[in-house]
Amino acid sequence: MKKIFLSAVLTAGMAQGLYAAVAEDSKIFTPYFDMSLNEAAYMPSNGNIFSGGNINTQVGLLTKITQKDQLFGLYNFNYSGQGFTPQDSKQFSDRSMGHSFNFEYRRTILKKFRVRPGVAFSNDYSRTGANEAWKNGLYNMKSKGLQLAGDYTFDFEKNGIVSLTYLSKKIEFPNYTDLLREFQDPANVASANGGLQDQTINQVSLRPAWGKWFGGLTYTLQNYNNQKVVENTGTYGDSNQKDKTTMLDAGFHTRLWIFELYPMVSYSMHTSNQNFMRYKFLGASPSGTGLLDGSSDVTFVAKNYDYNELVLSVPLDLNITGKWAIGGAINLISRTYTDRPRRDSDNNYVEGTQQKNTMSTLTGSIRKRINETASWRLYYALTVASSNNKFEKYMPSSYTGNTIGLAYQLSY
Repeated sequence: MKKIFLSAVLTAGMAQGLYAAVAEDSKIFTPYFDMSLNEAAYMPSNGNIFSGGNINTQVGLLTKITQKDQLFGLYNFNYSGQGFTPQDSKQFSDRSMGHSFNFEYRRTILKKFRVRPGVAFSNDYSRTGANEAWKNGLYNMKSKGLQLAGDYTFDFEKNGIVSLTYLSKKIEFPNYTDLLREFQDPANVASANGGLQDQTINQVSLRPAWGKWFGGLTYTLQNYNNQKVVENTGTYGDSNQKDKTTMLDAGFHTRLWIFELYPMVSYSMHTSNQNFMRYKFLGASPSGTGLLDGSSDVTFVAKNYDYNELVLSVPLDLNITGKWAIGGAINLISRTYTDRPRRDSDNNYVEGTQQKNTMSTLTGSIRKRINETASWRLYYALTVASSNNKFEKYMPSSYTGNTIGLAYQLSY
């Protein structure tokens, strides 16, 4: 759910970010390239040492047709390997890989206004196990969408701009299957699972930028085509699942003497009409005898997936020389579920206290600039994840992790 939302946000905001990154001068063709590589070793407090890598590459080309007309194309490849992740998101061992294509036509009107219609296509792959093939990932998805954006420039000297973007995407999960539904209806697997996670996303964003400052307001609506809402009877009702997310974000990039600071903060409010039915045990006595007695321990949690989330990132570089810098960063992710009670270590809900997850990361690094376009960074990070949810049979809620990694970046 979160993965899809972030993908949509990045697609909607891509054109605005590249508007500032790509020089719009007298050239007919202006290329854009940005690549980052990262390889790290991870040492969690509970579990074995493992390693993981990340690759993110963007290749774009801006073509100037006339003084008012331009075409822009962008290809993005992203690979995310094993690593520490926030609670309730995915396992440490999960991997993902994505390919996306974005095309825009840009038309300037009356000097200060510009419209940017565009199309976007993507294919995302996931792997939850080492022996799983990329093509068989349960959460593999493909999407296609349309974008209509408008920009108003209010300050040419300080790149003051306000962008309004509307994005509509259709997303399909060709491999998704619900094992419980298959168990309930083994004779009709296609009917039980067909298109359960397929959905459409509609998103509107308003993003101003001025000088060193940027920010935005983004509203996202996810409509599931076939996934029904769980009722308090333990069965699916007639209503389709619908999720809404409102996000505010802001940040700036500044240089003061030998210091370089670029903090960012965002706050998200996520709501969903989907509920949750927790079966502590089913069909066997709680005494552990293994006898099937038809009993069960069932708890219904309405609005189980509603949450508010704060994300804070404060990176800082101390430029010692023209090539060398000492860096540090503080990152915080805090999520509070509005209606989901926390659980104790025996998987019992504790009423009166909602679940809250916090993940903090403190990073120290050494950076060297190779030239104007390339640099590498050696870093160490301490991650502390904590939660008042004490039931950790399927995913860790509280852990401490150490990371040592090397990153390389090339951009022009």
